[in-house]
Amino acid sequence: MTGRWSVRRMTGAVGLAVAVLFGAGNALWALDQPEADASAHQIVSFYTTTSDRIIAGASISLLAGALLVFFAGGVRTLLRDYAPDDLLPSAAFGGLLLVVATGLGAETINMAGALRARHGQLSPELSRALFETSHVLGYNAAGVGIAVLLGAIVGVAWWSPSLLPRWAALPLLLLAVAFLTPLCRFLLAPAILLLAVVSARLLLTAHAERSNASASGPHDPA
Repeated sequence: MTGRWSVRRMTGAVGLAVAVLFGAGNALWALDQPEADASAHQIVSFYTTTSDRIIAGASISLLAGALLVFFAGGVRTLLRDYAPDDLLPSAAFGGLLLVVATGLGAETINMAGALRARHGQLSPELSRALFETSHVLGYNAAGVGIAVLLGAIVGVAWWSPSLLPRWAALPLLLLAVAFLTPLCRFLLAPAILLLAVVSARLLLTAHAERSNASASGPHDPA
């Protein structure tokens, strides 16, 4: 039977890969992204001048989205050790799948705009439609999934303080609520950083658990 240390190790490694890939992919073009209320001319210019970087970045982010599904499975498995039943771990898994679905939509729609611009086929009307749709999916819709994930984690932590200190439940719950508001526009980047920190923590604890298991000697198989 696979030990919990290996689940932590794999979940941490995949989560860290997601954070790095998503951050790198978006860093290729996000700094040049116009504001949500930009004119159609600015949006066309954005897609035209950054088309190659958007296509490359979106491709990297799509890979991150695929890996996020495996991270979601690991999170559900780990939360089951602390939850009284499968409701909240499954809700956390579903929240991450919402993030994957909205992220795939945002990245592919954004890529479509870049491909159109690359071939000189992007009209101002289409550019605005693609830009605004990808913007809402990438921030507001993705925020719903993150809110579900955080809410589920708060529920598990409240039931089992060994997961998180109970004092951390309220700030985490407030953060979940914030992701359901326009504030999600400013919280996505910190969320990626938090993913990297949590994933690194999982790797460290997995290493510690494996070292302790090795030090205590062989065990009878379960």
